[in-house]
Amino acid sequence: MNAAAKRRDSPRLQVTVTEGERCHRSVEVVVPGEFVAAEHGAVLRKYASRVKLRGFRKGKAPARVILQHYGGDIHRETVDRAVQKACREALDSEGLHPVSEVDVNDLRYTDDDSLSFRASFEVRPEVNAGRLGGFRLERPPVTVPDGAVEGILERLRKERAVWRTAENGRPEPGDSVTVLLTQPEGAADGSGDADPRQYDLVLGEDQALPDVEDAIRTLAVGDANEFEVAFPDDHPDGDRAGTRHLLRIELVSRRIAELPELDDALAASLGDFDDLAALRARIGEDIEGDAKARAEGEFRERLLNMVVEANPFDVPDAMVEVYTDALLRDADDLEPEKLEELRKELRPASEFAVRRELLVERIVNEHGLRASEQEIGERVKEIARQTGQSPSAVRSRLRESGGLDNIERGLTDAKLFAFLMAQSGIEVEE
Repeated sequence: MNAAAKRRDSPRLQVTVTEGERCHRSVEVVVPGEFVAAEHGAVLRKYASRVKLRGFRKGKAPARVILQHYGGDIHRETVDRAVQKACREALDSEGLHPVSEVDVNDLRYTDDDSLSFRASFEVRPEVNAGRLGGFRLERPPVTVPDGAVEGILERLRKERAVWRTAENGRPEPGDSVTVLLTQPEGAADGSGDADPRQYDLVLGEDQALPDVEDAIRTLAVGDANEFEVAFPDDHPDGDRAGTRHLLRIELVSRRIAELPELDDALAASLGDFDDLAALRARIGEDIEGDAKARAEGEFRERLLNMVVEANPFDVPDAMVEVYTDALLRDADDLEPEKLEELRKELRPASEFAVRRELLVERIVNEHGLRASEQEIGERVKEIARQTGQSPSAVRSRLRESGGLDNIERGLTDAKLFAFLMAQSGIEVEE
């Protein structure tokens, strides 16, 4: 987009707005001498009321004397105050609302003591929401993995296992063991440590390095031996990543899990189930419900992405940077070069996400899809009925935890997708 400029004079300021590419704007402001003089007078009065000079009582020194001592400071503060005040007034007069830092440059005085400067910044874009319907897409199939019910039943049995100490035999996957690990003092790399470290772990659940688990399975309780262990390239200890080390491993104890029988008694211990069949049915319903929710979430995501792609518009770099910073909140330990490389990789996804947020906001506001207080109140009452609490108690708890915002967001999202699906003739699944 070619830069376009428009000039408008206010009673106090001369303002020229230039529209740059994407969401960039610049404002050239000419501040008349009387505006600057007023700020100079305010700053001078502030100094006069605060400074104390030899030969004068506090607040009684003449202006010329104060200027002799503090003229430079007063000048700088005057310019700073005049620029800030004039910039705010200019932006307000033009209805401009920056979403980035305002960069002030080209600051200068003219012969008549007026002040001029240029302020550059980014603004929220004009969101294009021209096409919201006519999309064609199929719902993903609802798939439940084979053996999912049995897998959960087995996990429930393991959670209620009774551990029995085993004095004989060698450990097997599923056994809980206590081991002492020591790096011999005579290690070739000189990194030996005579102090053993104790670890408790369950074999076969990736709680230890593969070589360590293999070594433990060769030992009987009370036995110890030295083993060469390979550390993977992605090991969190950078000094050991991709290396091999000699470790002394002692098996202190071994415990075998005794699982409860998979029967009606187990089902009764897990809740209000008459028998094992009832427990199986409930688990199956829950798994299918989760699968349907995932499929519906995937379907909604695809539909919304199609809407975003059909309505392109530029987004401010500042908003993209803020979104990317949020994604990299836990990446402070990365080297600067890798962090910058990751930031560049995330740029397209961050830009798309910001565009999606702005478009959703436009659709929700334009079509009145935001959840009302009445709708939020009905949801609170429903939660109160389910939990046996009073609506006021539930509302108070949700307000403190941020749950009310989550309810509002969830209800608004439901209305948004019902609206978008209706635009494309897609039936909403219950």
